[in-house]
Amino acid sequence: AEHGTVKKTGFIIFAGSPDGVMDEYHNPYAYNLFRLDTQGGHVTERITGHVLSGIEFPSINTSIDQITYNISSNFDPALTPDGNILFSSTQANGSRAGGKGRVMLCVDNWDGAYPRPIYGNCDDEIGGTSGKSQAKITFGDRRLVYVESPYMNWGVGQLASVSWDAPYNKTYQRLTREDGGMYRSPYPLPDDRMLVSYGERGDFGIYWFDCKNGKAGELVHNDPEWNDHQPAPIYIKYRPRWINTFTAGKNFGVTTVTYQPFDQVKVEGYPHSWATWICFDTTLTDLPVGPYPHQKAKDTKPGDVKAVRIVEGVQCVEPDANRFKAGAGSHLVGGSRSSSNSGTAYQQRRIIGYQYVEDDGSVVTSQTADTPYYIQNLDERGMAVQTALTWAYLRPYHGRICSGCHDGSYRGRAFQNQHAKALYNWWYDDR
Repeated sequence: AEHGTVKKTGFIIFAGSPDGVMDEYHNPYAYNLFRLDTQGGHVTERITGHVLSGIEFPSINTSIDQITYNISSNFDPALTPDGNILFSSTQANGSRAGGKGRVMLCVDNWDGAYPRPIYGNCDDEIGGTSGKSQAKITFGDRRLVYVESPYMNWGVGQLASVSWDAPYNKTYQRLTREDGGMYRSPYPLPDDRMLVSYGERGDFGIYWFDCKNGKAGELVHNDPEWNDHQPAPIYIKYRPRWINTFTAGKNFGVTTVTYQPFDQVKVEGYPHSWATWICFDTTLTDLPVGPYPHQKAKDTKPGDVKAVRIVEGVQCVEPDANRFKAGAGSHLVGGSRSSSNSGTAYQQRRIIGYQYVEDDGSVVTSQTADTPYYIQNLDERGMAVQTALTWAYLRPYHGRICSGCHDGSYRGRAFQNQHAKALYNWWYDDR
């Protein structure tokens, strides 16, 4: 069809990296996810009732909006059956995991409003610092199948899976056997078969995966002159459920979990606006006391955490590649991973601000959106007793809710709809 004549199309989600950047592992890239609206913002208008666009390209009737904000990299996006975006996320905040970092599987809404870690982000999860990429969800048993690589920046490895509905260690399963070959590009089909790309000595071909024996089965295609990757069968696909995080209307829309008044939304405008997050109990955690960065410095109970410090992560962008020399700042805090550009492994930080924590442990605050950040819990002396090591972000006008600091239990107030002083005072404080 002629460009601009198709009335209804979907979004295109892709990963992109700006020029002149360096991630924590000395790689010259730092990917994030972008949403491309091929109808000049009107795809979003059909869903939400208003045009919400980012970078405009009027000559081709297209707009692009960045939907994730990670100092490391977010990559390999894929659509889930329920309309979410599944992707891999490198998390290497400072000395996380002994400086080795993690690659987790994550899921987010199509507008970046609600990122949720799925598997691979915690120290006790199987796979450790191995790479996790190219994840897909099977249809019948709803398994999350992905490539488990020996190194983070590898796109090949062995196939592993966890349950999509219960992504815990008890559901982890290695799907392939150590047969000397490498796999990539798993592609489950509705009839419970799965295509994979497989190669023993660098010559990759497309095969049906033999689930029973855990290896590549019947050959589908193999061009000896090329490596064959990323099979994408053509079939009638499901129509995913739209996850509408906006309420449509002339007030330009707010989310169902935002705490901002409509006049603030109208005045500040997209995209340079703020967003809101709430934690129902900063002392609710399943992490032990210990000396390592991911552990807490001491036990806390409601009333012990007096404030939170919100720290912004700034992407390291440097046109002069010589300033990226590894080890140039080895005398600084980051050690051998430091450069002359930063003393913390190519990560630059600045404090966004502080927020008071109520005596029941709850806290709520607004801050700049589209900004990577993490938080620290502070005691009565202003010392950090616990530090989040995952880069978080908020989208404009949106809200985020957490039940505690690294505790996904349904015991939390957020899931029981219990009263929290921070939320009450946010609405009814008459000072």
